[in-house]
Amino acid sequence: MDENTPSGTPGAADDEADKLVQEDLNKLIGTALGVAGDQIESHGAFVPVALAVSKDGDISLVAVSPNAVDGGAETELDADAMIADLVEALTQQKEQNRAAAVVCDIHLPDDATDAIHVMAEHSSGVSVSAVRPYRQTPGGWDFGNPFLEPGEKQIWV
Repeated sequence: MDENTPSGTPGAADDEADKLVQEDLNKLIGTALGVAGDQIESHGAFVPVALAVSKDGDISLVAVSPNAVDGGAETELDADAMIADLVEALTQQKEQNRAAAVVCDIHLPDDATDAIHVMAEHSSGVSVSAVRPYRQTPGGWDFGNPFLEPGEKQIWV
């Protein structure tokens, strides 16, 4: 179908569906980057969390209990286990949602910095990752521009 396809034809419905997918993913990524950025500025770190867009278009936060790893003198959070638990929770809820995202902290060794990583997925089969580098400076926190990469489907597979 081309751009001259009149409204009400199958091409118009496809365009509307594509627009909804884009809006859902943009809402998830924007909210996730904002929530994680606020936590970094307030606490210097954040734990993995998830967001979901319901069939009605409402966005909600999904959290799991932190998993601990005995690090000897200190107990550390097992972020990988928390991410796996979040993906499992989102998979169990997938019939109620049309999109979801998992937000975690990653390290970018090539850039020698940390980053917020958002793995966003839509029930239509589209998956995208957003990465936003950040670092602490003497004046506070410096956030780089986010960039997008192809994502990996984990929830609606």
